[in-house]
This record gives sequence, structure tokens and C-alpha cells, in this order.
Amino acid sequence: MQLERGDVAVVTGAASGIGFGMAQAFADRGLRVVLADVEAAALAEAVGRIDGSLGVPTDVSERGQVQSLHDQAIDRFGRVDVVCNNAGVGIAPRVVWEMHELDWQWVLGVNLWGVVHGVAVFVPGMVARGRGHVVNTASIMGLGSWPLSGPYTVSKHGVVALSETLRTELAQRAPGVGVTVLCPSYVPTRIGDAARNRPPSLTPTDQAAVPPREIRGHTPVAPRTVGDQVVDAIERGRFYLPTHPGQDAVVRQRFEVMLADLS
Repeated sequence: MQLERGDVAVVTGAASGIGFGMAQAFADRGLRVVLADVEAAALAEAVGRIDGSLGVPTDVSERGQVQSLHDQAIDRFGRVDVVCNNAGVGIAPRVVWEMHELDWQWVLGVNLWGVVHGVAVFVPGMVARGRGHVVNTASIMGLGSWPLSGPYTVSKHGVVALSETLRTELAQRAPGVGVTVLCPSYVPTRIGDAARNRPPSLTPTDQAAVPPREIRGHTPVAPRTVGDQVVDAIERGRFYLPTHPGQDAVVRQRFEVMLADLS
């Protein structure tokens, strides 16, 4: 899909990090941008840095709020050409059997259900128009497995699987609508501090605090660079989008083990 000046992009989790990097990249290409985030003060600041943008406070885990985001984007700009289901949260490291049920509910609610809601709400309009692009943010951890991050890894594998299914379905029903699944490695963001926005109703009161961690191991790639990578992927029709070179090793190792056991 060739992006055109005046196209409309909606980005969730857009107040900081990768989301804001994507919003900047779209704006610099002449797109009109709708920024959504659960953190209202940071969202207002981000909107002030992108001329003509619209900010909509949104908790993507709530279907009704995602629908409201869609409706406000349509009311303001008349259509949506690109939706980036990017909002995500991280979890403090623990082994799977020590994760609290509320940990699973919070992480899956934002990371996976947020993408499910975004697809369900925004894709029908793109299908009807026969043009558009969906960008779903997963992670390199959605292509492999890491210890001490069960809910996060499960959520990102779910985003990859959802995106693969969506791509196949759109190829059959609406080939003018594309899909990209973004699989970042180390990008400096505030996801390690995601608990600042965790609802009290989804916060365990009987669980010892564990400091968050960031998955590193690669040279960091700036959020704005990721935004440019996303723009390029949309225009090239690229589906899998890692942010760092050499990520094929993660996938190759996983499938070599899988194939060895299946043979």
C-alpha cells in the first residue's frame, strides 16, 4: 500500500516509545494521525508535539473504548487507512506457576485482547473500502520462548498467530488490505514501567513486589527508527517486521527443535 498525504493513521500506545515513533513517522509523511493511550497526561503532551493530531484516551482492553476511538477518528477525519494496534504492557519476571491470575488478565487484556479489539473494530471499514493496512505489535518473544515471562510471551505469540490468520483471510476477501506484524527486540521504551498504569482491580495485593526487567541483548534501536521501518514495511507489503538484523536465528532455532521432535 502506497501511503498518500492526507491518509489517516490510528496508533494505540502512542504517548511514548514505539507508538510515538510510529506517529511521528506517519506525520512526517503527511498523514493525519490519531494518537491513543491510557495515560492521559502523556497523551496530551504527545499530541502537542504532532501538528493537527487528535488524541483519544483509550484503554484497549475495553472493546467499547476502542469503538469510541474508531468513531472519534471517523468523526474527525472521515476514514482510517492505517491502524497500529501497538499498546502493550510488560510483567515482572516470575516462573509461570507463580504468576498471579491477575497478571495473566492484565497482560492478555492489553497485549492480546487490545489487538483483537483493534482488528474487530477497524478492519471492517478497510474491507468495505478495499484499502488499508493493519500493523500489530508483537515482539521477538512472539517468535520464540523466554523464561520468566509467561504471560507476555503467550500474549505475543497470540498476536503473531492472529496476524497470520488475518493475513490469510484478507488475501482471500480483501487483498487491498495488508497486514504487518511488528516483532521488536530491544527498543528503549517505558514498558518496563508499565505497572504505573496498572488498574488496582488487576493488581494483586498478596504478591511480593519484583522489579521489572527489560529484555536486552542487542544494540538498541530508537523508537523513531522503528516508526520509519513500519512505514517502509507498509509500502513494501512486508508481513514479518523485526527491528534488528539477525532475528532469523531465533526462529530457526525454535523450528529446528520442533522439526526434530516431529520427525
